[in-house]
Parts: sequence; C-alpha cells; structure tokens
Amino acid sequence: MPVASTQCVSQHFHLPFSEVELEAWARDQAKSHSISPTFGLLFCAADTLPNAKEILEIIRIYAQVPVMLGCSGAGLIVNAHEFEGEGGYSVSLYYLPDTAAEVVHLPSDLFEADDLADALRETIAGQAESANAWMLFASSDSFGDESWLADWDQATGGRTTIGGFACGASSSGVAALYAAGDVFYDGAVAMSLSGAVTIESVLAQGCRPVGSPWTVTQADHNVIHQIGNRPILEVLRDTLEGMSHKEQKLARGNIFIGLVLDEYKQNFEMGDFLVRNLAGIDPQTGSVAIATPLRIGQNLQFQIRDAQTASTDLESLLKVRMLQLRGRSVYGACLCDCIGRGASLFGVPDHDVSVIRDIVPGLNVGGVFCNGEFATVDGRTLLHGYAASLALFVEA
Repeated sequence: MPVASTQCVSQHFHLPFSEVELEAWARDQAKSHSISPTFGLLFCAADTLPNAKEILEIIRIYAQVPVMLGCSGAGLIVNAHEFEGEGGYSVSLYYLPDTAAEVVHLPSDLFEADDLADALRETIAGQAESANAWMLFASSDSFGDESWLADWDQATGGRTTIGGFACGASSSGVAALYAAGDVFYDGAVAMSLSGAVTIESVLAQGCRPVGSPWTVTQADHNVIHQIGNRPILEVLRDTLEGMSHKEQKLARGNIFIGLVLDEYKQNFEMGDFLVRNLAGIDPQTGSVAIATPLRIGQNLQFQIRDAQTASTDLESLLKVRMLQLRGRSVYGACLCDCIGRGASLFGVPDHDVSVIRDIVPGLNVGGVFCNGEFATVDGRTLLHGYAASLALFVEA
C-alpha cells in the first residue's frame, strides 16, 4: 500500500496574519508541483475569521487551486500536530491524479423544502451523477437535528460522506463555512470527488458497551421512559452498581447510550452503535433524553468512553482498514475530530494524529476539531459524537 506523501501538503499559520508569508508559501507549492491541486481545505480558528476571504483568494491565485472547501473549528490538525487553543489557520492542498472536485453551498432555506431529498437532488444533480464520495461541513445553527442527513443520502445515493458541524468562530458563536472563494454563515457546504480517487473512511467512536442490550418499551420522540418494561434510569443505576469500582470511576461523566445500528445482529460489539449523550435526566419519572429520536422496539446498550478505549478503537479500526486497502495508493487524509477528544481526553497532545501516522508512516493529514462528526456507515450518513472521522483519499 504505497503512501504518496507529496500529494498532500498541509501547513499551519499563526497570527498575526501575514499576506506576504501566505503568498510566499502558496507560490512555493505552485513551483514544487507540476500539476495544480485538485482541491484545497481551509480551516480557521476564531481569531482568523476576519481574514478568511483574503486567505481563500491568495491560495486560489498563487497556489493555483481551482476548488476550496472548509470551515471554522475549535482546533486545527496538521500532519503530526493537533493545534488546540493556539489559533491561526491551516491550509491543506491535495494533488489527486485524474480526479475532479466540485463544491456547492446549500443555503439554510433549501432545508425548508417540503421534499428535502428532491431539493437536494436537484441542487447537486450535476455532481451527484459522477461523485465517488463527498465531504460535508455544516452550521449547527441551521439545523434542529440530524434528520436531514437521511435526505442527503437519498440525494447522493448513499455515497461515502465525511465531515462535521463547524464550531463557532466569532463573538456571536456563529460558524463559518468556506466554498470556492466565499464565506457563508448558514446551511452547509459540500464537495464531491469524481474520477480516479475516492474516500475510504475510518470512524472511531471511542466507546465500549457495558451491561446488557435492552429493548425500548416506552418512549416519546427523543425521551426514553422504559427499557425492558422498567424505567431506564433504574436500569442504568443497576448497570452501574454491577460494575467494578474502577469501572464506576471511569463511568462518571462518561456514560452514554448506544443505539444499535444493525438490528439483525445477534451480538453487539464496539462500533455496532450510534452513540449519543444523555441530554437530560428526570429523576422523578426515571426518564432519559438523548439528542436523537428513537422508536419503541429499538435496541440500545449503555456505553462508557475512556481514553484507553478511544485510543484502542482508532488504532484497531485503522489497521483493519489499511489491510483492506492493501495495493491501493493513499494520497493523503483529512481528520474531523471531536472537540471532546484531543488533550482533554487523552492527557497528551497530538494523540489521534500520532496513532494515524504510526500506522501509516508518511501520511500527511489536514483536519479540524468539529462539534459533531459526519460519517457514512453501511450507506447511512450519521452524526456521531466524540468521534474521530477520518477520510483517506485513496485510489478508486
């Protein structure tokens, strides 16, 4: 599995913003590559928002980049480093052979359509027909929940989609999205890839199931009242009490609910769940609210997130994926990491990119810390939390 390390170039820039520095770097990239980039990614911390449009213009002109995509983020990822709380911006250029990229802005009013799938299909019709895969960044302020992702899948035919919700990048907390040379503050931006390169994804949620699976027997939209005909809070307390003292300590503040993705499986393991926060607990009724609607008869299992599990999960999943990709060229990567990971979870900087580059030496990575990550699982694009969503740009 050859890694073409020169076909992804990623750079972090500190503030104050220097037009001269950025232009010189962009010119160097144009001189050192015989072809123009297929596309570029721009990710900005909050302090760089006023300069975003100028950055886009400089990169497009002097690095000769025809297509740009990106968003604001809580942190930036560049090759071997995760820049958390350091500000600035990152630019990543991808030189993909025989591949075309196209971008589109999907304004928030589009998502008010009576038939959203049809509206999306019409908007991206020219791209969807030839697309191998997609990158997608969105403003969480424009969406009440993630139900629109099902319509996205209908419009794209369930093609692999990687991305996430942008983090607020201004004093008002409004997120910024970048497409071509423009800055947007609503809806979503998307990029399709067609031709000789596609996206192979790795999704690591970093949670492991505890206790037993349960069937939802009473629920109202996103509020779970009973599982197994018992109040869910009662079952959760019994589950916690059945753990060792060490496990109970790990569970403090780190207990989640995993909704089973494949109801036909007999046994459930790590990766078989759509993991969700406990958004609210009502001790009076014994009910628990999560951020996703669910139905009676659905199966779930409680989950624990800890640093060791999150690390092992990413490592094992990436190793399996690289074995599956043996013989196919890998040209670079983009990592959409949750703001709940990073040093706050692992206690050390640069954890996730270190795991990635240990397993795939020479792989250059651009990326951003998101407020919820998108990844397609079995033809369904879902919103994930506390996840590492990795896009590998691979020979199709």
